[in-house]
Amino acid sequence: MLSFDAYPSAIMSGLRLADVTVIMATISLMTYLVFHYLEPEKPFQLTILLVVIPVTLAPLIRPLMSSFFLAISLGLFCHNALILLCTVAYRLSPFHPLAKYPGPVPNRVSKFWMAYITSSGKQHLHIRKLHEIYGDIVRTGPNELSINRADAIEPVLGAAGLRKGPYWSNRVPDGAVSALISQRDPVEHQRRRRPWARAFSSASLKDYEETVVRRSKDLVDELEKRANQVIDFNQWTSFFGFDFMGDMAFGTDFGMLRSGSDSQAVWHSIEQGTARASVIGHMPWAFRLLRLIPASTPARDRLFGLAQQWVGHRIKQGATSKDLFYHLIDEGEVEKIKPPLPVVFSDGLLAVVAGSDTTATAISALVYFLLRNPVASNRLRAEIDQYFPRGEEPDNFTKMASMPYLNACINEALRLLPPVLSGVQRCTHPGSGGKLVGPYFIPEGTNVSIHTFTLHRNPRAFSPFPDSFWPDRWLPESDRSGMPSSSEFIHDSIAFQPFSFGPAGCVGKNLAQLELRAVTCNLVKRFDFRVEEGFKLESWEEGITDCFVVSRPPLPVVLHVRE
Repeated sequence: MLSFDAYPSAIMSGLRLADVTVIMATISLMTYLVFHYLEPEKPFQLTILLVVIPVTLAPLIRPLMSSFFLAISLGLFCHNALILLCTVAYRLSPFHPLAKYPGPVPNRVSKFWMAYITSSGKQHLHIRKLHEIYGDIVRTGPNELSINRADAIEPVLGAAGLRKGPYWSNRVPDGAVSALISQRDPVEHQRRRRPWARAFSSASLKDYEETVVRRSKDLVDELEKRANQVIDFNQWTSFFGFDFMGDMAFGTDFGMLRSGSDSQAVWHSIEQGTARASVIGHMPWAFRLLRLIPASTPARDRLFGLAQQWVGHRIKQGATSKDLFYHLIDEGEVEKIKPPLPVVFSDGLLAVVAGSDTTATAISALVYFLLRNPVASNRLRAEIDQYFPRGEEPDNFTKMASMPYLNACINEALRLLPPVLSGVQRCTHPGSGGKLVGPYFIPEGTNVSIHTFTLHRNPRAFSPFPDSFWPDRWLPESDRSGMPSSSEFIHDSIAFQPFSFGPAGCVGKNLAQLELRAVTCNLVKRFDFRVEEGFKLESWEEGITDCFVVSRPPLPVVLHVRE
């Protein structure tokens, strides 16, 4: 009777090495074709295709090896190596649908390279460099393109544009509710967005003006207590953003401004969570594998737990004003069916994270650029003093909207450092037949991004000084100063998209503008700013990292109360 170890040898003794090689290569090639056409990504499917199949091939190899263990090891290696080889060969071949679009080899081979670049925080600089080398369209992944053209905005992001790409896939377990920002189905996205649109309508914005004024005053009052000493201004803008969104979204005071601290480590959790998600988003299938590891998403779990607390508190206290939650949970009874609580939890967390972080970034960026440009700072102060003279509080939003230099400074800060540096991913979904974007035909199944950071600094869209803070570009010609007489003036307003564009663009952009105007007027009217002695100011911009949203380093400044 044959032993188990001898059984494969007896069965396979009639096969030659060439036969074994052909059989294994055929099975591996068929497995590659499954990946190529079906794109399986669930852990069970991956286990079958990458582990179980090569293990079952071990009896073929056993006669050539000294042990069954070595046969299994060789089977695993050869099977997966051949799949990888086929994948790389196809992606670099002239037969790939994106073969005509230029890009470095590592990007064309795998998204692992972009994941690595993103982990360094310098994705925005890397992609800009690629555009400088390769031109307006660059292959940033095996099936992904980055575009640096204003005429691509409408066909990619507009009403008849492309749906969201796989960057947003697998963020939550199957069957769980995803946040609005992760919703890829355009019909479902439009349905989910309706309460948000009501919450940020012109009529609703009037309801938030009092909160904007109160929180702006809270910020300057707390900063005045710390006058003449070094503070991390970036930290205080975060405190403001979070407290404002807590008030505006849930009618809740998170108390960060009052305490001068983040006692619940919310900001740490937000930055940790967004940084990890921005890296894994390049390989969205990895989210499924990550969830198999216990306690592998502590930042997200903590934030979701906090959102449940905030929502629970808001439900318990009821509506004291028409805050964002009033619309999200439909307390006005506009919809036929009330949204389920998991949807409210998810979207409530999104509101706080997105609304606080992006506004804080814009305020910090504006103060940074004003510190680097004393002429612009003095000109802005003169305008604010003119519109709001001594003894008059800056609380008139109609006045603020009509202040040309204030709005020019805000726009210029958003141009140079938009809250989402690398844009948002869209996709020509399979079966669509592809789409013409500007002069480029984008094959179906291709992911596309318009790189905001690069486009905002494109000299064909903004000139002169595309990399410099020059608010005058937003003013009428008669009011501009500092422009070289020999320079051609170019200002393509279509290319300016700091809040994205189209039906999936930032729904809260008008509220963000109210905040930016009010906070800027209050800060500049109350304080003189100077950077901490010895601090290399330009290092702040160098320390900016791209984690989908901007992550900011400390900005040490000293505030002096104006006479």
